[in-house]
Amino acid sequence: MTTVLSALLWFTSHHAIITLFLALTLAGLTAPWHRRVSVGVATFVVFMLNIFLGQFVNAAYLHWVGERGVAVIVASEQTNSMLNEQYIWRYDVVVRTADGRDVETVLHTDTAALWPLRNAIRIPSTNEPFPVQYVPGFARNIVILTEESPSGIAQARARAHEQVQVAARKLRFSPGNANFRKNYRDELNIWLKLYGDDPQQQADAERYRAELKALDAGVQ
Repeated sequence: MTTVLSALLWFTSHHAIITLFLALTLAGLTAPWHRRVSVGVATFVVFMLNIFLGQFVNAAYLHWVGERGVAVIVASEQTNSMLNEQYIWRYDVVVRTADGRDVETVLHTDTAALWPLRNAIRIPSTNEPFPVQYVPGFARNIVILTEESPSGIAQARARAHEQVQVAARKLRFSPGNANFRKNYRDELNIWLKLYGDDPQQQADAERYRAELKALDAGVQ
């Protein structure tokens, strides 16, 4: 059942316009039996929503029931279609399942399933292995675990670093502002909790510990 539902969600999220026409056609063909206008209206509303929300429903389902695997983008190509004034890209992907099988699939920036759900499209770089989830039996349908991919981890680290720097700039501008001082201390503690033990971040970690020590000593 989960395999069938995964295949169905893959089709409806990747082919939303075709799905809408198929659903309306089916509603029209069955109209002599149900004889309810509300059925046609409900069908139209549901599958119109699918055009905008289908990939999010697919992502949530795969994250809920899927097994973990790893995938890699082996080729990317800009298409002639556009989304929000940006060209849509096509990605050729190879998925390595938990049992060691390799499954080829295709992603597009406008239909790719990403988790966590964000109002942003973050596709990993080509030739960069990244974690995914899929339903056994239909591994073509994957959700990318963006925050666990190498590029996602790097982006999160960069955002955390920038938050520290923003707080530092505010305090430098107004050293006597108690709220700015507290915010800077909080951002330093958050960064150190997340990355303080990372061997690759020790230069920043030592500097931030010194900054925190100076704050606690009342030097800044």
